[in-house]
Amino acid sequence: MIRLKKSKMVAALALVTATGTLAGVGSAGASSSGHDPATQVTYEVTYKNLTSGQYLTPPNFAAHNRDVDVFSRGHKASPGVQAVAENGGVPVLAAELEQLLEGRVGTSGVGADGPIAPGEQVSFQFTTDATRLSVVSMVICTNDGFAGLDSTRLPTRDGRTRTRSIRAYDAGTEINTEMRADLVPAPFCGEGEGATESNPELAENGVIRRHRTLRGVGDLDPGLDWKGPVAEISITRVPAPATYTVTIKNATHGQYLTPPNFAAHARSVDVYQRGQKASPAIQGLAENGDVAGLAAALSTAVDEAGLGVSGVGADAPIGPGESITFNFTTTERRFSLASMVICTNDGFAGLDSVRLPNASGKTRNFWVRALDAGTEINTEMRADLVPAPFCGEGEGATESNPELAENGVIRRHRTLRGIGDLDPSLDWSGQVMDISITRN
Repeated sequence: MIRLKKSKMVAALALVTATGTLAGVGSAGASSSGHDPATQVTYEVTYKNLTSGQYLTPPNFAAHNRDVDVFSRGHKASPGVQAVAENGGVPVLAAELEQLLEGRVGTSGVGADGPIAPGEQVSFQFTTDATRLSVVSMVICTNDGFAGLDSTRLPTRDGRTRTRSIRAYDAGTEINTEMRADLVPAPFCGEGEGATESNPELAENGVIRRHRTLRGVGDLDPGLDWKGPVAEISITRVPAPATYTVTIKNATHGQYLTPPNFAAHARSVDVYQRGQKASPAIQGLAENGDVAGLAAALSTAVDEAGLGVSGVGADAPIGPGESITFNFTTTERRFSLASMVICTNDGFAGLDSVRLPNASGKTRNFWVRALDAGTEINTEMRADLVPAPFCGEGEGATESNPELAENGVIRRHRTLRGIGDLDPSLDWSGQVMDISITRN
């Protein structure tokens, strides 16, 4: 039998050192063909080794349509799949997949720079307009075992994740002696040098089938055994960036509003919530107009979540009846906003994690009522308010008065009650903001 083989020693050296043909190969090394820029989608992939003792080669992947078949159970392995399954020939399969996709829709590449240890995981991205994904990764301490994902469907909606367990397959190309002398010379397979080239006497001439585990017929360490799936893959469709235009109108007749703090963020970010205690940053805004403090807190929250954008939508307070407009670009789909109702003890107005418009040209409108941060008693006395010139005569307070601490929760702020010395024109009824958000 003529076998298409590369030297086992060459393959093993590439595996161990991640140099030569494997160096730097990852999502950036993906090759693509047949792309239509208008329909391309980016996917984030996490690939985890579920075994307790086996190493896996860097995953070869191909995003493709139904007209491409990387491997199929019950059929013979291609030369590239054989090269990976027997020798860890990641570059061989990478070249084969690139050639297979030539002139077709799809992209291919290698998802890591080196072997994946037991329990470890790697992540990579690719962009494609294909609909399916296949993955092949050698179970290194086997004769011809590999972890395989055969033409699974990619997620079809932004933000959705599809998770699949990956079983081991036997390529059917080499007899499973489970002898160290017949395996690639990888140091984590136990003592012994391994084989520097394939032994033609071990040729099996079979088809791809399920590889349930090692049978204990050779001299391999029993700790290299496994049960069930050998890997897990999670595929997330990354939302494409979109630009939004926000217009905010001060709907009051006498109150000024601070420049609005905003954040486009993941669901894990919570800027504020009615019925809950205000964060120190919301308290700082609602009591003292501390726009910079909230801006710093939102920037940190967005950075920790990994995606999103935050900022301040104006350079100066928004006067009664005035409007401001600003733009932002993000891949996230949630939006929060907060702005102090300045001539109050701890009043503010905002949006709490609303959904952004989901299609170009769509607009969402919000009529926003005032909230009380629940952090300071509402004396409505000029001496207890920030020293803004448009709140009436008096210097105001340069910092919060601890004696006015309320220790409450965020609730509706219906209006001023007229119990202090504030001008009645600072009162309001109904909403304090009209907000429109348009997806461009």
